[in-house]
Amino acid sequence: MRIRDFSGYKLEEVIGGGMYTKIYRANSFMAKAPYGQTVAIKMLLLRGNLPENKKLISQFEREAEIAMSLNHPNVVKVHNFGKYNNHYAIIMEYVNGSNFKEVLYKREKLPLEVLLEICYQAGKGLAYIHRNNIVHKDVKPDNILVSEDLKTVKITDFGIAKMPMKRWHKDIFPKSGTITKFGIISYVAPEQTGGKADFCSDIYSFGITIDEIITAKLLFESEPEKNNEDYFQRIDARSYRKKTGQQQILCADLSIPEALKSIITKSTQLNSSLRYRNMEELLLDLEKLL
Repeated sequence: MRIRDFSGYKLEEVIGGGMYTKIYRANSFMAKAPYGQTVAIKMLLLRGNLPENKKLISQFEREAEIAMSLNHPNVVKVHNFGKYNNHYAIIMEYVNGSNFKEVLYKREKLPLEVLLEICYQAGKGLAYIHRNNIVHKDVKPDNILVSEDLKTVKITDFGIAKMPMKRWHKDIFPKSGTITKFGIISYVAPEQTGGKADFCSDIYSFGITIDEIITAKLLFESEPEKNNEDYFQRIDARSYRKKTGQQQILCADLSIPEALKSIITKSTQLNSSLRYRNMEELLLDLEKLL
């Protein structure tokens, strides 16, 4: 990409992205920066044929429209979007940290209370998103940003989100969602794989996310040798047992409160009618553990 600046901001290193996007950290070279000195700029990469590109542009613009309507401490703020030098881009809040998937891969383990607080803050963001009649459809650790001190937690990426109350907003990617490499973990609810994602589908994905976070990052104070295990040592065998029906959730065998296991189990029921009815109910149960 030859473009090095966007609307008064100079693009610096790549800090994220996916198949069709790249996210840059960008700094302003203006005396009065319109959105703060440092922002994150998400650029759309158009590589396909004209029909495919039109579809991607439409979804990208809708992502920006959805995100710009939100204003909550636990949701990444999108400031603006548009086209500059033939590049479509979204200008958004910069979080000095990383996505939580990257945190999971680090060997350092964290106390249960820290992990619960991160999940709770992310849950507040998701509850706010739902109150604004938006189904995120891609809740996972990769889309939870955390600051270096773990005090700031924000949900991001509305690339495949939908607004069920606005029926003229066609769901462009109805069956989309995330299954991790090698199929270790699927965040996608059964009904979402059939193209019928709703708020309960997000609750399922959130429950899977909590399960993965607790399993991969829990600090064992009484068994210090286990704290040297990497992500895959923590996840692989448990994932296999879960897939083969030997256990319902990844953290089933861990020494954590039964109430937490119940929250994860209820959130991730295959039958959506057996899950929490809304995020507020789930957060009330999480609050009791904090």
